[in-house]
Amino acid sequence: MRELLQILAVASRQWRWMAAGILLGVLVIAANTLLMAVSGWFIASMAVAGASGVPFNYFFPSAAIRGLAIVRTVGRYAERLTTHEAGFRVLADLRVWLFRRLVPQAPAGLERYSGGDVAGRLRADVDALESLYLRILAPLAVGSLSVLGAVLFASFWSPAVASVLLVFLLVAGLLLPLWGRQLAAAPGGQSAELAGELRNAVTEGLLGAEELILLGAAELQAQRVDDFSARLVATQDRLGAIAGLIQAGSIACAGSGVVAVLLAGGAAVSQGELPGPSLVMLLLFAAAAFEAAGPLTVALQSIPAAAQSVRRIRALADAPEPVPDPAIPSPLPSGTGIVFHDVGCAYDPALPVLQRFSLGVGEGERVALTGPSGIGKSTVAEVLLRFRAYTGSIAVGGVEISDMAGDDLRGLIAAVPQRPHLFNGTIRENILLGNPAADREALNSAMEDAGLADWIAGRLPQGLETPVGEGGSAVSGGEARRIALARALVKDAPILLLDEPTEGLDAATERLVVARLAERTRGKTVLVITHRPACLALADRVVLLSPRS
Repeated sequence: MRELLQILAVASRQWRWMAAGILLGVLVIAANTLLMAVSGWFIASMAVAGASGVPFNYFFPSAAIRGLAIVRTVGRYAERLTTHEAGFRVLADLRVWLFRRLVPQAPAGLERYSGGDVAGRLRADVDALESLYLRILAPLAVGSLSVLGAVLFASFWSPAVASVLLVFLLVAGLLLPLWGRQLAAAPGGQSAELAGELRNAVTEGLLGAEELILLGAAELQAQRVDDFSARLVATQDRLGAIAGLIQAGSIACAGSGVVAVLLAGGAAVSQGELPGPSLVMLLLFAAAAFEAAGPLTVALQSIPAAAQSVRRIRALADAPEPVPDPAIPSPLPSGTGIVFHDVGCAYDPALPVLQRFSLGVGEGERVALTGPSGIGKSTVAEVLLRFRAYTGSIAVGGVEISDMAGDDLRGLIAAVPQRPHLFNGTIRENILLGNPAADREALNSAMEDAGLADWIAGRLPQGLETPVGEGGSAVSGGEARRIALARALVKDAPILLLDEPTEGLDAATERLVVARLAERTRGKTVLVITHRPACLALADRVVLLSPRS
C-alpha cells in the first residue's frame, strides 16, 4: 500500500479534487442510510400513533425524507463527476511525470526495453492506475469513514446494537476483503504482468507484420498472442471467482448482521431501553450501512494488480540516467569548436564501437565524417549530444561536455539524426518543434533550404497543414528527412550536426539541398556524417573513420 501512496504523491496537487470526491462519497452514503433510517422510523411511528391515537407531527420527517432523497440523488451525480475528474487529473499528472523521467534516459537507457513495452508502461500501465484513486483510495477512505459514522450513529441509540453492528461491519468490510486480497495477490500480480506481455506481443506483431509474413512466422506470432491471451483470461477468471466468493460472504455477513441487530435491539426494546420505532429505524439503517462495506472488498482486492503496475512503472522511471547532469553545471562556452580526444564508447563492454577516437573541428569549420557502415559514425553524434556515456574527452568551446547540463549543450546544437522521428501532426508543427517562436520568414527560409518549398506548394493542397501521419507514415522517407532537416535549420543553432542528411533523396533533390546547405551553413560549426559522395561538397575537410581511429 505504501508504494501506491508514493506514486499517488506525484499527483498531490490534485488533493482538493480527491478530497472533495471522498467527502461527497461519504455524504451520499450518509444520505442513503439516513433516508432508510428515517423512513423506517416514520412508518413505524405513524403505525404506533394510529394504533394508540396519539397525535403525531408528520411534516418534519416527511420533509427530511424528501430532502435526503434529493441529497442522495444530486450527491451521487456530483460524486461521480468529482471523482472521475480527480481520477483523470491524477492520470494526467502521472503520465507527465513518467514522460519527464523517461526523457533523460533516451535513447541508451530505454534500449533494454522493446518499443511495445515502453509504450505499454507509458499508456496502459498508467491507465491501469485509474483504479488507484477511483477504486482503491476513494472507496477505502469513504468506506472507513462511513463505517465509523454508522457505528457512532447507532451508539447514540443503543450501545449494544452499535457493538453488534461494528463486529459485522468489520467482518464484511475488513476481514473478508483482507482475505480476498490475500487470495488475489498472486493472480492479481500475474494479471498485470500478463497484460503487459500481451500488449508487447501485439505491438511487436503489428510493427513487424511485413517481416513476419515474409518469413512465414505470422502464425507463430499469432499463437504467442493467443497463449498470452488465454493465460490472461484464466487469471482474470480466477480473480472473478475470488471476487464472487468474497461478495457472497459480504452479502451473507450483511444478512447475519441485520439479524444480530434485530436480536440485540429486540432485547433492548423488551427491557424498555429502546422504543419500538427506533428498532425499525436501526434495522433499516444497519441494512443500508453495509453499502459502505461493499466497496472495501473491491478496493482491497484491486491492490495487487495496481501494485504490479506501479512496480512496472517504477522500474522504468527509477532507472539510473545513462549520462547524468553534473551537480553544478559549467556555464555555456563562448566558442563552438569541437575537440574529441581518445574517445571510447561501447553499447556492450565487450564490444566497443569507438576506441581512441580523436578529431578536431574548428569554430566555423565544416567537417565531413565518412567511413564504412557500422564503424561508429552515428555513435560519434550520439556521444556529442550526450546521449551515451563515453571515455576520453569531448570539449565544445574548450568546455568538457560532461561538465555541462545536457539541455544546455543540446541548445547549442541543431541535429538531424540518422533516423529522425516525425510526430503525428502537421508539417508545420513538426518543423516548428525546432523553434516554436520562429516567424514566417524563418520558416519559409528553412523550407527552401531543406528542399521542401516546391514540394509543399506544388503537390500538397493543404500545404503546411498536411498531416504527416504517425511516425511520418503519410510521407516518404526522403520527405520525412527533409522535414527533419527543416526542423534543424529553423532552430538556427551555432553548431549543426547532420547524420546522413540526404539519405532517401533523388539525385536532383540531393544536389539542390547540398547547394542550399553549403550557403546556409557558412560560419557555422558543422559535422556531417555521411557515406554519400554528394554530401562531401558541404565540407571544408573530409575525415575517414576507420577501425584504427
